[in-house]
Amino acid sequence: MKLRPKNSLRLRLISILSLTALIIWGISTSIAWFEARKEVDELFDAQQILLAKRLATSNLHQILMERQRRGGFRPFHRRKPRYDDDALAFAVFTRDGDLLLGDDAKGENFIFAPVRGFSVTTLAGNDDDKWRIFWLPSEDRSLIVAVGQQLKYRGGLIHDMVFKQMWVWIAGLPLLIGLMILLIGRELKAINQVGRQMRQRSPDEHQPIDTQNLPDEVLPLVQGLNGFFDRTSNMLTRERRFTSDAAHELRSPLAGLRIQAEIAQMVGDDTKLREEALTNLTQGIDRATQVIEQLLTLSRLDNLQQLDELEAIDWQNLISSVISDLYFSAQQKQIELLFETRAVPAQRQGQTLLLSLMLRNVIDNAIKYCPDHSQVKVRLEKNAIYIEDNGGGVSQADLDKLGERFYRPAGQNEKGSGLGLSIVKRIAALHHIKVRFENRQDLAHKNAGLRIIFQLN
Repeated sequence: MKLRPKNSLRLRLISILSLTALIIWGISTSIAWFEARKEVDELFDAQQILLAKRLATSNLHQILMERQRRGGFRPFHRRKPRYDDDALAFAVFTRDGDLLLGDDAKGENFIFAPVRGFSVTTLAGNDDDKWRIFWLPSEDRSLIVAVGQQLKYRGGLIHDMVFKQMWVWIAGLPLLIGLMILLIGRELKAINQVGRQMRQRSPDEHQPIDTQNLPDEVLPLVQGLNGFFDRTSNMLTRERRFTSDAAHELRSPLAGLRIQAEIAQMVGDDTKLREEALTNLTQGIDRATQVIEQLLTLSRLDNLQQLDELEAIDWQNLISSVISDLYFSAQQKQIELLFETRAVPAQRQGQTLLLSLMLRNVIDNAIKYCPDHSQVKVRLEKNAIYIEDNGGGVSQADLDKLGERFYRPAGQNEKGSGLGLSIVKRIAALHHIKVRFENRQDLAHKNAGLRIIFQLN
């Protein structure tokens, strides 16, 4: 599906960066304008002050007296200046405001309004342009010197200074935006590549997406997708394995149930044979029920990644409760159940029901597969739980395979599904408990029984 422009990350980045560039350019131009204006004002103000001081300290009285002896002061006549001299203009006034001397351009149009320092005003003669005039008394304070400059002249000079420098930036702005578009497209290439990989993936493909050369901002997203693919793959694998295991393990019990049902129908008046067939049928139903329950339990545990609703575990009460529940089963085979507490483990969090099931499966297996008059001992220590029996143990080959699904050592008379220890290992893994199987040795270094160790730390 084609992304709408407003949802395009590329377009948003280009728009935001272009707008940012324009704003920065505008701010830079404004700063340059104000700085240039400040510098120009300071420069020309200094020129006006310097010229006014030179005029004020010159021998103006002698010049004016010499001019008076030669015929007095003639009134000034307005003449069109031979040049446009707006840089500077000056005039000399008496303290009463009579114009004594002025330049040939604008000085004769100065309006006498002396102030201390600078003033901004217009000139006589219907001239609307504003002038900045500096007023300075002569040394004997009998004359007043005025030096002025047209503000329009200053503004034009500032305009030329700033924009002659900024045209380079104006001309380079399209190049900058084009370069941003090119670089953004290049940097987003990795994201586009991830999108193409996603579109090209088949429904059954669970390979992780290549994270090489991905930017750090996108890497967590791709890693999250890879984690999702891995979890999905594991979930599908568990579902397929559950289906296969259920079909494999239930095929034989169901076939046996069918046979026993047919025998019960065929025996006619033979009551003993019918009861035997019905007994076998009941046992087959019980075994199928157990297999289904264990398969469902294992499937539920496989789908768990971490436990919730945790509570503090009291190992002493938990083990005592499990032994009490299995005491009647042990008495039927005259098996002695012992529980010894050597140390109390550090408190930890877990699910009591799952841990109870874990211990129950191990102790129940010991009761089932040990011969009569055996002993099953549970020992609680600071960092571990030991469950031992004296049933003779198993071979090394069988020991290495204990806990695999549907694996049962050869030569056992008790019926089972081979899922009990698989459930034990899965519950232990969810609680971060290590499980180890080993044979107990007697004085002659022969197998005396099986020991299962739950390492708590």
